[in-house]
Parts: sequence; C-alpha cells; structure tokens
Amino acid sequence: MDLLGRDELLATVRAGFARGRLLLHGPVGIGKTALVDAVLAGSPAGGPVLRSSPVEADRGIPHLVLADLLADLLTDVRVDLPEPQRDALDRALRRRAGEPDPLALRQAVLAVFREVDPVVVVDNAQWVDDATADVLAFALVRARTRALGAAREPVAWWRGDVVEVPPLTVAATAELMARHGRVDVRLTGGNPLYAVELAGSAGAVPARLLGVVGHLLAAQPADTRATLLVACLVDRPGLRLLVHCGRARAAAELRDCPLVRVDPDGGVRFRQPLVAAAIPLVLPPEEVRAAHARLAGLAADPVQRARHLAHAVTGFDEPTAVALLRAAAAARRRGTLDQAAELGGLAAERTPPHSPARAAARRLRAAGDALGAGRHELATALAQAVLRSPGVPRTQRVRAQLVLVDAVGYARTAAGGMVGEALTGAKGDAALEAPAEYRFAVHSAVGGDLRGAARHLADAVLLARTAKDVRTEVRSLCSLALCQMALGDATAAGTLDLARRIVPEAMVVTHDGTLWAAARLDLFADRLQAASDHLTALLDHAGERGVLAEVIGMTWAAIEVWVAMGRCGSALRRATECLRLAEDMGYDLALACYGAALAEAYGGDPAVADALARRGAARAEADGDLSFLVRNLHAQGLAALSAGNPEAAVGPLRRAVKLELDMGFGDPAVFATRPDLAEALISVGRLEEAAGVVGCARAAAVRLGRRGVVASLDRADGLLRLALKDPVTAERSLSAAVEAHRDLGQPLQLGRGLLAFGIAERRRRRRGASRRLLEQAREVFTESGAPRWAGRAAVLLGDTPEGTALAGFEARIARQVIEGASNPEVAGRLNISVKTVEGALTRIYRKLDVRNRTQLAARLRGERNPQI
Repeated sequence: MDLLGRDELLATVRAGFARGRLLLHGPVGIGKTALVDAVLAGSPAGGPVLRSSPVEADRGIPHLVLADLLADLLTDVRVDLPEPQRDALDRALRRRAGEPDPLALRQAVLAVFREVDPVVVVDNAQWVDDATADVLAFALVRARTRALGAAREPVAWWRGDVVEVPPLTVAATAELMARHGRVDVRLTGGNPLYAVELAGSAGAVPARLLGVVGHLLAAQPADTRATLLVACLVDRPGLRLLVHCGRARAAAELRDCPLVRVDPDGGVRFRQPLVAAAIPLVLPPEEVRAAHARLAGLAADPVQRARHLAHAVTGFDEPTAVALLRAAAAARRRGTLDQAAELGGLAAERTPPHSPARAAARRLRAAGDALGAGRHELATALAQAVLRSPGVPRTQRVRAQLVLVDAVGYARTAAGGMVGEALTGAKGDAALEAPAEYRFAVHSAVGGDLRGAARHLADAVLLARTAKDVRTEVRSLCSLALCQMALGDATAAGTLDLARRIVPEAMVVTHDGTLWAAARLDLFADRLQAASDHLTALLDHAGERGVLAEVIGMTWAAIEVWVAMGRCGSALRRATECLRLAEDMGYDLALACYGAALAEAYGGDPAVADALARRGAARAEADGDLSFLVRNLHAQGLAALSAGNPEAAVGPLRRAVKLELDMGFGDPAVFATRPDLAEALISVGRLEEAAGVVGCARAAAVRLGRRGVVASLDRADGLLRLALKDPVTAERSLSAAVEAHRDLGQPLQLGRGLLAFGIAERRRRRRGASRRLLEQAREVFTESGAPRWAGRAAVLLGDTPEGTALAGFEARIARQVIEGASNPEVAGRLNISVKTVEGALTRIYRKLDVRNRTQLAARLRGERNPQI
C-alpha cells in the first residue's frame, strides 16, 4: 500500500504491533485508518481479524462493540466454555435476555482470545462503549492478543503502546496534492484528507470539510467558540492579544480546547490551519461580521483596520473599496504582497456593480500581487472572476487570460491552449499583443522550440516598441538574448545591450530584467564572480519586495553559480530553503528540486540528490518543461557519478544530451551535460560513443569561447586517452584541464581534473606525482564542502580502505552494522525505517563489492582476505 511520506512512521507502527498492542491517535483525516490497513496488509497471516468501527451514537449501547467483534467469529468457530461463561457471553451478545455476569463475561472473552488468537482492530476507539472497554482492557493483556486501535485522542482503557500520527511533511503534502489538483499547501496542515479534499475542490473549502469543522466547533462551549472566532480573524493570535480584543478569559477557554495549541509564551496556534480558515464559513454570518466590527475598532494598524471594516459590512460600498485600495498600497510598500492581494480582492468585491471595468482593474492589480506572493490559486480565482463578469472590456479580458498563463508558470501542460487564446484575443492591439507574444515565446522555449521562441520574441519587441510598452520590450529583449545564446548565436550580447539602454531602473533587478540575463550569460562565459554578484543582488531585492516566485526562480540559478565556485555549503542551505518554499507554494517544484539535487550531488548525499532529481524530472515531464527535465536528468547523472556508479549515470545523462540536441541548443555551456556523459561512457567502456560526444561538444565550445566546457572536455579526453592506452596524450589533456579550471576559479571541476590526473599518474607508476595530485584534489574538495568527492581522493591515497568512501547516513548505517546491530536495531537507533536500512545496505554492498556483513566488516576494517 502506497502511503505517501509515511515510511518511517509505518515502520514504527509495525514494530509496535509486533510487540503486541498499539493505539494510533490523531485528528480526523490524519491517516490513522490507512496506517492500520497498511499494517494489516503487510503482516503475516495468523488468526482471524476481528474489527469494529463504532460511531458516536454507539457509545451508549453496552457491549455493542464486543458484539461487532465476536458475533461472526462465534458463528463460525466453536469454543468450549463453562456454562456460566457461555451464558454471560450469550447475554452480552443479546442472544439471551438479561445482563451478563461481569466476571464470567471477562473470563469468557479471555478464553475465546486464547483459543482463537485473533487480531483485534478497533477504529474510533474513543466511541467504544464502557462495557466493552472494561472487557477488552481485561482480556487483551492476559491473552497477549495482538491489537490495533485508532482514536482521536488517547483512550484510558487501552493497554499497550500509544503513537501519535503526525501531519504529513510539506513535501509529502505537496506531492499528494499534485496527484489530485493544486492548492495552497499551508491550509492543509499536513492532513491527508484535507489535502485531497481541498485539491479536488480547486482551493475552496468543500462542504464535507465544512461539516467536519462545524461538528468540531459544536463540541466546544459557546464562549470557547467566540474566542476561537477572534483567534482565526487576527494575525498572529496570542493570549495577550485575545484579551485586548475582549476575550478576557481566553487562557481558561482555550486551555483544554483540542483545536488549538497554546505555546509557553502565550502564542495560540490552530492545530489544523483549515479549521481557522473554515470557522468564519461555519459560524452565523452576522456573528462573524460583528466580530470583525469589534476588531476594526481595536486595530491600530490601518491595513488590519481596513480588512476588518471590509468584512464587517455587506454589499457594495465605494468608500470602503477606496480605503481597502489604500491599505493594499501600504501592504505592497511593506513587501507583504499576500496582504495586498487579499485587500485588493476585497476592494473589487465592494466596488459597485455599475463599474465593471473598475472592479476588473482592481482584481487584475490584486492578481499581480497574488502572483508575486506565490498565491497562484488566488491569482487564478481573481482572473476568472474578471472573465466571468459581464461588461468587462476586451483589454481586461486578455489581461486576465495572461494572468491565468502566468499562474501556471512553466507548466505548459496546465496552460493548455490559454496562451494561444490570449494571443488570438489580442490580435490587432499592439499593447495587448506584445505581452501575449512574449508569453507565447516563453512557453515555446520551455517546450523546446527555441527557434520558434526567438521569432515570437522578435515580434514581441517590435509590437512593444509600437505600443511604447518599455517593460515588455525589455523582457522580450532579455529573453531573446538568452534564446540566441542557447542557440549559439554570437549576437546575444548585442541584444542584451539594447535592453540595457532602455531598461527602467526598477526593472533592472527583476527576474525578467537585464541583471538576470547578464547573470546567465556571465555564468556560461565563466565569469563566476560577476554572475554571483548579480544573482545576490537579485535575490536580495526579491526578498525585500516579498516576491516569492522570483526568489525560487533565481535561487536555482544562484546554486549553479555557487556550486561552480565551490561554495557547496551555501548552495545546500539555500537549496533547502528554496525547496521548502516551493513546496509551501506548490509551485516551481521542478526548479527547486533541480537546485537541491545539484547541491546534494556535490556537497551532500548522492542518494538524496538522486531522489530529488527523479522527483524534479517527473514534475518537469508532467509540466511539459523540457529545459528542467534536462537539468534534473543531469543532476541525476551527477548523483550517480558522485556515488561512484557510472553505470547508473549513463541513462539519464544520455537522455539529457539527446533532449538538449533535439531542442537545438547550440551552446554546450547552458546545461554542461556532455562532459559528464563522456566521463560516464568512458567508465563503462563505451569509448567510441564517448569520443563522439567529446568531439561534437568541443567544436561548439571552442567556437563560442566556452573555456570551462573546453576544460571539462579536456578532462574527459584525458580519461579517454588513458583508456586507449595513450598516456602521453592523456597527460597533456589532463594537465590542460587542471590549469584551465584553476585559472577560471572553478574548484570542483579543478578537483575532478586533479583526481583524474592522479589516477593517470598512478597507472604510469609515478607514485610521487600521483600522491601530490590526489592530495591537492582532496584539499580542494574539502575546502569546497564536497565530502564525498574528498573521500574518493582519500581512498586512492590509501588513507581509507579501498572502496569505503561512505558518507552521510550510509556511513552511520555501516558503522552500526559492523558493530553487530540487526536491521531493526539500526532503524530504531537512527530513527529510520527498516526498509530504508535494507535499501542503504544494498547500495553499500554494491558500492564496496561485498556480499554480506562479514565481508563488509572486513572491508571497512581494512582486512585483505575476508572470509566468504
């Protein structure tokens, strides 16, 4: 059974169940029943499974759950019982009138459990009737019966282990929602049920979940409900703020409330964000409006005051709309685009209906803020509201279509025909046609049609110039420069210069401005420090403005530069932050996965890099984004090379290079895949194919002056000559690679060149020269924060037993294993699943060329002739 993101928890639950009795607890929809089913499906066959799933109304019926569990069993199985016990059991199961003798009933159930050895499963254990609970508490322990329970909270009668089911991680929630649709991940709180329901409802809270929240609220006292309402309406609720807002007894009212958690510092957090979002929808509207009115009178912040005032009134009101627009502008200046989008949307709702164009303009402005804040579902909803409104001019309809295109980003599959529709609707109006052509070109490039993209970008430049739309003209020129560079067209720098002459100052440091294009061209031309400076400025500016989509869009490019500069630690930290942000937003995951995989491939764990790259490639392929499919395939190949497994690298690298060539990329520096493919091919003996890859890439790299790519190709050529037993030419190529990478300030590529050169010298029996080169390689890798690569140099130096360059969790697992720990013991000590341990051991055995634990211990301890 596929339980997304639950591998570790499932291993813990299985271990607890194997010990005897385990109760899972957590809120509705958290996945307790799914875990129970998975454990049962994976358990060895034994006695019968007795299962009951009571509802709340069953709580008051004595012995109902016991009858659920035993009635069918006793029909099929005969258990000899003394007459008093048989009589008590018949009375409990309502086969005979009267109440059962309590002691005789307990003894009867104990005898049945001992005879049959069942597995007892109780869902909704909080609603087990008291009479059944007393019997089960007595019999389960004494009979040593295996049992699984699920409840919203721990129950007093349970005798056995208790495990809380935590929320899904953000990553797992995002992946789950991607299977069903897309919505704000933050709203789900990691609850699988909420995630699936919300994804399927396009972000609106569906009636089923409103019913769940309504039921949870109904169980709370009236005063507690009132305090919860205030808590969900204010930003960053806390006990002190709630008291200020008129809830004087907030601490007492929330102390035992299961819907919130009160922190030691007085902060109040809803256990499920969806509950906070749904409370205003569940409670009576007049009660919600009254609460907003009170809060508006208490709010010192004009932005918050305007928000509460808007929710306190009904219908259309232009003065309120104007106040909201002022508040939105203030939020925008603060860099809180999320708030600006919400306030702008409210302003549009309060705009009188006789001004449809004015309401549409306000929605489109709010949609732009929502896009910047990463609220793509909100932007989509605002744009769709414009398209549904009667009386909206064509200009605004086309702009709404363009918002819909921007909201799906690089996901060409999701965009469908929207880009073409916008372009068709814009025909004849240069002011509309220019931005539509620009977006059509971007989607063409993402889909691999670089030449078509370049034509549309050139058209967009001319149209924007006609319409005096400088912003679109600059965006189109910058993208055209990048397209020309990818095609190997030397005029790219001239095109960028044209954009620099006209760019507005505010646009220099945006993702579609001149600094971004310059950073990319600098990277490919090996001007790493300049590229780093540009990207740092871009990231700082995006962070200050709160434009989260730009932060993701720039971080992956910065990681490429930082890795090239040997700053693996910085790359890893920023990659982790970027991936978390992308998962929170449910947006640009292919980009974020690539950045994280690249950083892990050099500076972290190759197994993690492989998993991230595979995830990124799958997402890019689903989106129709060929550019990031190539990048993630390259990262997957790098992960395999880092792990010392060139056989696994060949497949993804070969596919990446084929895609690159099919798309018409003429500049080998854009993806830099071909030197790595050549190296992998050489390692597996595909020398003729490797020679073709090197020769084809070298011609383009030399023509375009890509010194870094030429140096990497020299390294591959040196390894090829070495395999062809031409050591003199190999030495010449490897020496050229080392000197070029040293001169260009590319430490990781320098380290790889030194490593290859050291191997070449060793094969020529030049031990002293080989050792010096390998020591330099280890030092370079260590200083760059690339421990796995430094470990490979250490192995060749003999400082570590050959083949033992393990890192990360593999090294920890290996250490535990050779100390005698079993797989379950290793899993328990390292807080990972047994399945994870088994998979890691398989990789370790393959990597070290051993077949069992004895050989592994011998290899790690440096023994030369381990026993088989």
